[in-house]
Amino acid sequence: MPRPARSPLLRRAAPWFVAAWAGVCLMDARQAAAVVVPGYINTDDQVFPRPNIVRRQVRFWDRIFYKYPSTTVIVHDTDEPDRIVDVIDYKVLRPKNARELPVPRKERDEVTQRYLKRYMLAVDRFAREGDGALRYGAIEKRLYHVFHASPAALKRLYSGDVRLRAQTGLADDFLGAATVAQAYLPYMEKVFHKYGAPTRLTRLAFVESMFNLKARSKVGASGIWQFMPATARNYIHVTRLVDERNSPYKETRAAAQFLLGNYRELGTWPLAITAYNHGLRGMGKATKQLGTRDIAKVIQSYQSPSFGFASRNFYAEFLAAADTYDRLQRLGRIGPKSDQTQTETVILKHPISVAHLLRHTPLTKEVLARYNPCLLETAFTTLVNKPLPAFYEIRVPRALARKTRMALLEPKDTRYAKK
Repeated sequence: MPRPARSPLLRRAAPWFVAAWAGVCLMDARQAAAVVVPGYINTDDQVFPRPNIVRRQVRFWDRIFYKYPSTTVIVHDTDEPDRIVDVIDYKVLRPKNARELPVPRKERDEVTQRYLKRYMLAVDRFAREGDGALRYGAIEKRLYHVFHASPAALKRLYSGDVRLRAQTGLADDFLGAATVAQAYLPYMEKVFHKYGAPTRLTRLAFVESMFNLKARSKVGASGIWQFMPATARNYIHVTRLVDERNSPYKETRAAAQFLLGNYRELGTWPLAITAYNHGLRGMGKATKQLGTRDIAKVIQSYQSPSFGFASRNFYAEFLAAADTYDRLQRLGRIGPKSDQTQTETVILKHPISVAHLLRHTPLTKEVLARYNPCLLETAFTTLVNKPLPAFYEIRVPRALARKTRMALLEPKDTRYAKK
């Protein structure tokens, strides 16, 4: 039968790909198996405890957020994330004459999947042949070196009870996100403090969106806190006219209330944070089923099809993100926190349309749209004459705040702008 076609990258890059397999020399095996020294650790262990299983997860995410850039892919043990098997550096793994750097995403994913399949083939060989699997080559030797340091891990390897996954590095993305965050964190911390929640929780936005103000997920989550529409509507406006998830200020208030609600129901911050990913109902089921609120026992023992790698690691990701942010600040790699937006809030005490704002205040469409991303395009087009809710907040440049407030106090005619 005809052989399946090979990808363009693999056709062009067969020599370097085969060479990489032969030597598997992207990273020294000892480095791959080494235990990472934790970075700067916050001392709030009573509020955010770090049992051993969480510490191991944090060690892994510390490396993802601080050490490895987005041009690398880390192959690691799913159940023990800090057991790193390989690091694929796509700045190295590319055809010699390739102009693109790094390798295009689609082709990179293809190569990564081939790596994972080859490693899982090696796992199957250990399950069938034990030490005899070492005769097959460098991949088997690397796996053995990474797992043999722990008798329990080696036993899993010999029984075939090893699952591997690939994780892209995020160090460069995190540094960029931390730079953006400096303009918003002062406000966010004030909000969490006002609601009586630990201000450190604001670092969860790194995990959710890397402070991408335009973050949108395939399933409909939006904003730096990635709220789904149905959840967001319990706290903020999400309509055909406005979507306040797009405002980092308004969505932050929703996040603080949501996390506090989780905490009141579940009793601990580790569970409340995990519920941000897995859902309040899901974590309630986990604690009831196991009869414990110990996050370590939940991570180790709770079995549910929806409680996968992301949910098990979510709390540790938060801790690692907070640690990484602290480290970047301590090392002077990001500037000081400051409100760089230079804006003020103006409260619309009565229902007022965007048409009214544009006609009777010094605000232009460009200014209103720029500082209020929560106003949807329909607010400026088909629904331009539809009133915004009473007590709706808009943000305006500080230089225009007083004039805007004064203009809104003056009685106006009822003419409407054209749609």
